[in-house]
Amino acid sequence: MAEPLHPVMDDFVFGGIEADEQRLLATERAARSGVRHFYAIEPLDPLPGQPVRITVQTGPEIFVDRVTAYVTFDGSFPEGGQGKATRGLALPLQPVEVRWEPLLWDYVTLWQGEIPAQPAGTLVQYRIEAWRTASPPCSVWSSEINLDRTPETPTLYGYHVDALTAPDWAREAVIYHILVDRFAGGEHRWLAPEEMERFTGGSLRGVIERLDYIADLGVTAIWLSPVFVCESYHGYDPIDFFNVDPRFGTNADLLELFAQAHARGLRVLLDFVANHTGANFPPFQQALRNPASPYRRWFTFDPMYKHGYRTFFDVAGMPQLNTDEPAVRTFLCSAAQHWLAAGADGFRLDYAAGPSHVFWSHFRAACRQVKADCWLFGEVTRTGALLRTYTGRLDGCLDFAFCRAVRKLCASAAREMSPSRFANQLQASRAFFRRDFLRPAFIDNHDMNRFLWLAGDDKRRLRLALDLLFGLGEAPCLYYGTEVGLSQPRPKGPWREEARHPMVWGAAQDVSLLSHTKQRIRLRRAHPALVDGEVITHVLDDESGVWLVERRSADDRMLLAFNFSEQQRTVAPPSGWVESMRAPRLRTIHLEPLSSRWIVLE
Repeated sequence: MAEPLHPVMDDFVFGGIEADEQRLLATERAARSGVRHFYAIEPLDPLPGQPVRITVQTGPEIFVDRVTAYVTFDGSFPEGGQGKATRGLALPLQPVEVRWEPLLWDYVTLWQGEIPAQPAGTLVQYRIEAWRTASPPCSVWSSEINLDRTPETPTLYGYHVDALTAPDWAREAVIYHILVDRFAGGEHRWLAPEEMERFTGGSLRGVIERLDYIADLGVTAIWLSPVFVCESYHGYDPIDFFNVDPRFGTNADLLELFAQAHARGLRVLLDFVANHTGANFPPFQQALRNPASPYRRWFTFDPMYKHGYRTFFDVAGMPQLNTDEPAVRTFLCSAAQHWLAAGADGFRLDYAAGPSHVFWSHFRAACRQVKADCWLFGEVTRTGALLRTYTGRLDGCLDFAFCRAVRKLCASAAREMSPSRFANQLQASRAFFRRDFLRPAFIDNHDMNRFLWLAGDDKRRLRLALDLLFGLGEAPCLYYGTEVGLSQPRPKGPWREEARHPMVWGAAQDVSLLSHTKQRIRLRRAHPALVDGEVITHVLDDESGVWLVERRSADDRMLLAFNFSEQQRTVAPPSGWVESMRAPRLRTIHLEPLSSRWIVLE
């Protein structure tokens, strides 16, 4: 497969993280008006016996003198209004602070109340109403701005009381991400634009036949794209959650894949779509044809929506599920439990920002009932405070901020991010998120241009990005083909994902790059400091592009020396380090352009 020639392209990551400045400002302003809870609870992940403080903000355009949370503890939905509960508890909130909000250029008011402590296993659910006693009556329900920008509806909030944590094996995981239709079993070539949306022949059998290759990489887990009966080659529009699509294989193939992977020490993560379905999902078809169908409640039908029903980003073929409907929760949890019992080790949860937080709280508890050490991480394309609110709802979320930062630092000579800013963001994010909220890191995936394409097919830049991934990222995810130099022939189109061309095999693979990737994975797995050690910067020079950073744990130390410039650099280690190096004659560190060196310290 010939390497494509192309100009340097604008980057694209995915979702709200990559929005332009004006859109971000508009979204943030909207998010601060009205009545907002921001999922603000303290503690973030309540333990049995802990009371929970909730905080609510009312905006300047709403004149109210009361805020009430309606709370249930028995799994039923809270009901009530004007300060009185018809089901559950009415919890009055008190004003605690008036704050100036620069984005609104006005005042907002913060209200707080305390939900009583509950025993383990309790699903706490609540809605929040802001209202006034003066005439005429006014009632405004708290809601959160929707990432898909559909009309807002009152939000059902909640959390599950437990002591669950991410499984130990997940922290040490190195993941290999496979798009099943494009990995093995089909023809390996560039696809024409009109072929990109078609099935090409990749299968579960093809993955099984390549398990030795995957195991030889040194990874510890496989993440498979959705394989259940679906409309499209990518599988993100499921119509049967309990059976494998015949184009990918059979249920027996998936069970064999679990067994064969486990025999090689590999865990298997399935991609699970809980937010939406394909248009031919039988319950949706029944709801579409019959307004009296009980399945009508599984979806949101309203003329205000473009297609008459709520969808995933206005895609008519992806109707969005109402995951707060009890029957939908039961259905989705049953499907997840089925595949965990069959051998899956966890799920990557597609568009996890769609379903409510209380749904994920319920889902996580249901999954742990079947497999105590299953790993559940979400795709939430936001950062900071919003991402942190998934603590306790999921075991973690993909680290889109890390991906974006690596691409800005490494992909082009323009270097859109300085080493100092990258180092600062890395350290700040480690302090901002709890240790048990895992954020699997990556440098490219199926929804963006491949890193190598973005870097102008400069494999030095790709190696540098891989070194950041395996040296500093949490639970690194390697996208199929990145390890052997798979690029793409064209830039990503509006609805065409060019990062999804078939895997290359045999002589078409870059064996040098493959060897480099294996070596970094091997070091990652051999050194606990690279998994969970401190990050200590010793030399950081934006002008020269040099960063010497140490990873240190109780019994392990590793020095990572990066050169982000296109010139050779020679760096003297800090005093006292020479004696710590296993290569005692190494008095200076020589760095080739766009490279790194990893040095083991005693």
